[in-house]
Amino acid sequence: MKILLVDDADLFRQSVTNLLRIRGHEVIEATNGLEGLKLARAHLPDVIVSDVVMSHVDGYGMTTLLRQHPTTADIPLVLVTGEADLKGMRKGMTLGADDYIAKPFKLDELLASLELRVHRRRAARDEVEKKLACLGTSIGLKLPAELVRSLTQIREAARALDMASQSPGQERLHQLVPQLFSTAHQIERATVNLLVHAQLELFGTNPAHLNAFRQTHTVQADTVVAAQARQSADHAGRMADLKLKTAAGSAAMTEGRLAKLVEELVNNAFQYSAEGTPVTVQCVDDGTSFLLTVADQGCGLTAEQLAAVEKSAPGAAADGGPRVTGLGLAIARRLAEVHGGKFLLNSEAGKGTTVRVSLPSHPIVTPAALDREK
Repeated sequence: MKILLVDDADLFRQSVTNLLRIRGHEVIEATNGLEGLKLARAHLPDVIVSDVVMSHVDGYGMTTLLRQHPTTADIPLVLVTGEADLKGMRKGMTLGADDYIAKPFKLDELLASLELRVHRRRAARDEVEKKLACLGTSIGLKLPAELVRSLTQIREAARALDMASQSPGQERLHQLVPQLFSTAHQIERATVNLLVHAQLELFGTNPAHLNAFRQTHTVQADTVVAAQARQSADHAGRMADLKLKTAAGSAAMTEGRLAKLVEELVNNAFQYSAEGTPVTVQCVDDGTSFLLTVADQGCGLTAEQLAAVEKSAPGAAADGGPRVTGLGLAIARRLAEVHGGKFLLNSEAGKGTTVRVSLPSHPIVTPAALDREK
């Protein structure tokens, strides 16, 4: 264990430190509560042992300040003092101490308390990790069944209106049909994007999940790029504006995620450029990296919009509420990053946007992956 020992009695502190080191533990020493606070934030020990009565900041004050700081809030803390009494114990526990030991004490008694606190902390953290993993696994690209049923009902209603609008004098009714289909599609895409964004944020900092992401592989990545680009162009009604320049190559990403990345980039390019202007999609494999470029000659992005993409943030609507659209570029950037790639965005208001994505051509070999193969 890494133990921070805080006590202003030099002889006592040094004696306990020597005994703990003999038992194989790493010990960091502090002579008062103020120094203990600084060392706790700098070293993030497994557990803190502190005297109560000290100069500058006493044990109670240090406990309060430790619990107020996010990086030290959950570090187990055991108070030791020669003035053990019920009132003092109650105060220490109320402020956030995990245990209270009276001097003099046996080393085994202290170690038993420390090991218990550290074990409980690790168990609590493991439980949180498991819950996050389960939550992340449940958040995927599939929409909830209830929403799928609702969208299906909207589309069926639109088809019924379309048939009814064929009668003479129903031109206005006929005009509503494309709007219904478009609205259903927008709801579906926005919901999927929110789910994908949540999944990437949950998995994006977990080493095990990152490693799993980076072990995937699509051999014919260029075929996936071309197919998705054509699908997006067809949906936008702008097949004539799509300029495809692809070369055979592979990428360390699943076909589904690669298609999602391309979908967001190409949809964004069509959405923010005028009909009749080109949207160019290029990909090439240089043997090490799979390079994807999507360029348009549209309205470009403002500095505020660029900053939102850099933060992976969906941005805000004009009324100050959350905007669920605008996640496309943020999702594409996170997809590239979690797969060990790079995302470069160049845009200028009024002149267009160019996005360059670089992905590893082959899965990234890590020590963990090698261990599994043995």
